Amino acid sequence: MRWEIIDADEEVCCSTYGIGPLLGKLLTASEADDDQIRELLSGDTRLTTSNAECLVKACQRILKAARNHEMVFVGGDYDADGICSTAIMKKTLDKLRIKNGYYIPDRFKEGYGLSAATVELAVQKGYTLIMTVDNGVKAHEAIRRANELGVDIIITDHHRIEEEIETEYVVHPDYMEPEYEYLSGAGVALQISRYLTGEDDSLTAMAAVAAVADVMPLWRETRKIVRKGMDILKKGRPASLKALFIPGSAVNETTIAFQVVPKLNSVGRMNDISNVNTVVKYLLSENERVISDYAAQLNMVNDRRKELSASETKMAEEYCSDDEDFLLIRDERFHEGICGLTAGRIAGAQKKPVLVMAKNGDLWKGSGRSVPGFDLFAFFSSFSCLASFGGHEQAVGISVHQDDFEEFRHEITRKMEEMSFVFEEPVQQAVRISEYQCTMNNILDLEQASPYPKELFQPNFALCNCHAEKVQETAKVTRYRLENGMEAILYKRKGLPSPDHPERLIGRLSVNRWRNIITLQMEIEDIQ
Repeated sequence: MRWEIIDADEEVCCSTYGIGPLLGKLLTASEADDDQIRELLSGDTRLTTSNAECLVKACQRILKAARNHEMVFVGGDYDADGICSTAIMKKTLDKLRIKNGYYIPDRFKEGYGLSAATVELAVQKGYTLIMTVDNGVKAHEAIRRANELGVDIIITDHHRIEEEIETEYVVHPDYMEPEYEYLSGAGVALQISRYLTGEDDSLTAMAAVAAVADVMPLWRETRKIVRKGMDILKKGRPASLKALFIPGSAVNETTIAFQVVPKLNSVGRMNDISNVNTVVKYLLSENERVISDYAAQLNMVNDRRKELSASETKMAEEYCSDDEDFLLIRDERFHEGICGLTAGRIAGAQKKPVLVMAKNGDLWKGSGRSVPGFDLFAFFSSFSCLASFGGHEQAVGISVHQDDFEEFRHEITRKMEEMSFVFEEPVQQAVRISEYQCTMNNILDLEQASPYPKELFQPNFALCNCHAEKVQETAKVTRYRLENGMEAILYKRKGLPSPDHPERLIGRLSVNRWRNIITLQMEIEDIQ
């Protein structure tokens, strides 16, 4: 990894905003403007409610359903954002005493989004209003079927709108006030909930987890949701989400991303041994026994997901070739829900775009992950032999019929030859600081900017000419002690060397709180 060490003069920033030197250096290096800095430092967690025409119109239709004693069906999605969205909408309808039901499709058998078949089943069961959460802008066939059956359908989504949506009810950030531009699917659902039933701390916490899970830009209302949600989680609410944190760990965007989100996502990935629809009931439960038992099951499913991911990655590595610029890896033993994780690990290690595929009937279905500088979505967008395709620049999902696979393979080879792509290691940036600046107050001061938006300069700091000594080495980590007493942690999974006396450390700073023990800590990203 290549690093550019930035020397930032923090004096003006510190005096203007009344902040410490570490945060001052970080914001100076980020080149954030005055409005951005003031938003980062405001600490404002007062949530607002949209009055956009699209939202008001949809809410009026829901209230009509309440008055007329209609049954409302909610179609969700199997990732963390979709699960939280479904729970938010379910509880909102319950508060309104609307008889309702929900369904999240099987990732492998049914795929993403609301289907025409699900619409037909809902109508057969007596539902007269259908809603989507975190999906729907691409459900054109399902929408047409609802229209044919004379059933109103409300689309609530945040994904890109590429074609006209044939319903009068579409709630989407594109049609809302600028403050709501960065809402996740659960954020959109929360706006409907707030308009209809007011404030609900548990639902705010779910929307916060969803925003972190979907890596939404942490600005405007979404920033407030995440900050408010973390405050609620720190108080132990809702118990269902709090139970997913490792006992004794802090509540912040990092622990949400690495402790909570993978457990929610694992159920959708492992739908052959679990049912994603049960997670909604879990999130809304207030029964301590139910929460304890189900959280243990989620941990078990997630552990199984980790085991499969490790073994599948090991198998996939056997297919890697130095001669191939694009790694197309398939094996009938692969687990479809793990393909994306495997592709990500291989792409990171091999520095090449990767597509990992598993067998599903007469289809090869899989996920691709890219490297900086290679637009995976654009690469596959012109292929004519795909049974299904979707995604974005760095990640795609693809299905190919068995009979078309060789044509598919040849098309990849031909296109890569035309492109002559050469990977260039991106240059990372870190702000130079000194050990004496790493005090408790200065590191705590960094929390003012939490959660830190990924669009800005990332909060990496460089300690150059430092005096660090290796004090402990285990199977997973190497620990260094600095002269000022700070601890630097190097995780073995990062594949970095662990010299006895490093002179330069680059990483992220935090105050680590573990079982009432507080330490100043750097998580090492690079070491020399």
